[in-house]
Amino acid sequence: MLATAAGTALRGAGGIAALYAGTLLAGTAIALSQVVVPALVRARAPERAGFLTGAYSMSLVAGATVATLTAIPLERALGGWAPVLAVWGIPAVAAAVVWVPLAARAHDPVPAPVGSPLWREPVAWSIALFMGLQSMAFFSAITWLPELLEADGFSEGYAGTLAGITQLVQIAPAFAIPVLAARRATQTHLLAMIVVTALIGLLGILLATEAALLWMVFLGIGQGGALGLGLILPVLRGRDPHQVAGMTAMAMGVGYLIASTGPALVGAVRDASPDWTAPVLVLIAMTLVQVPAALTAVRGPRRAGGRS
Repeated sequence: MLATAAGTALRGAGGIAALYAGTLLAGTAIALSQVVVPALVRARAPERAGFLTGAYSMSLVAGATVATLTAIPLERALGGWAPVLAVWGIPAVAAAVVWVPLAARAHDPVPAPVGSPLWREPVAWSIALFMGLQSMAFFSAITWLPELLEADGFSEGYAGTLAGITQLVQIAPAFAIPVLAARRATQTHLLAMIVVTALIGLLGILLATEAALLWMVFLGIGQGGALGLGLILPVLRGRDPHQVAGMTAMAMGVGYLIASTGPALVGAVRDASPDWTAPVLVLIAMTLVQVPAALTAVRGPRRAGGRS
């Protein structure tokens, strides 16, 4: 949390060097916290894993939504973008105030037994591929949907508002899906519901753009649920906190490498196409392949490296 606060503040110091250095520091700290939190949930409160992972997933979406919706008002109020970048160090400082005393009092280590390498585990790969594909679909949609909507006649401001609504809608399913997933031995039906809901949104955008507000709601429900499912699966499938951390790290590392290609891929398809039909079909394909990618992870209670 302290490194996140320092990096975020540095981003607002002005200049390209400070921007990149601050982003590297804050991004590294955020990546570490994303891996540690699911393992901490499993180690300290396994009986409340669904609720706590849901709250964690919801907070990720809510934070991104708040930042998106307040960016322009803050820029106007603070008189520039540098202080807007730096101001987000304040929540990290507040979190550090809570976490530093807890860390100082925590002397009981989490056991870390040596197990089989995760890259040999089908469950770990299934989680990582699903995390990557759902993130790829989300990043690609949030990058290109405003431009798509503008091309269909919506104003720049309304197109941006619709994209913000998609993020806002994600808050509820990001919380609910981990809670529901933790109560079931298998999550196949949740995966199907998430993918179908997102597909309805994308098909609606493709076939009936005039009802874009409705399709943004469907898309938000599907993509928010996908994030929640991606975050709870390591907690449910890892046999111990150590493996939960490893599976989460693999999901984030492999997953975000996959996800980072999405916006560029959709952009390249758009450049080679006469309209937005082909790019939307690519988004639909990204959503569909989440089903085979996640099947191994959602089918049953088998834990990686362990027994059923």
